Amino acid sequence: MEEVVGSCQVCGKTVYCMDGFLDGVNEHGKLKCFNCAEDSDKKED
Repeated sequence: MEEVVGSCQVCGKTVYCMDGFLDGVNEHGKLKCFNCAEDSDKKED
C-alpha cells in the first residue's frame, strides 16, 4: 500500500508511506526524500 505523505522540502519530489514505512526522512521537522537527505549528510561531513 502506498500513501502520499507530502513533498520533499528541497526538491519537491513526492514522498510516500509504503507499507507503513516512510520513503524519506523527517529532519528537524522538514520532510526530505532520501536523495536530498543523503546530499545534506555529505555536505555536513
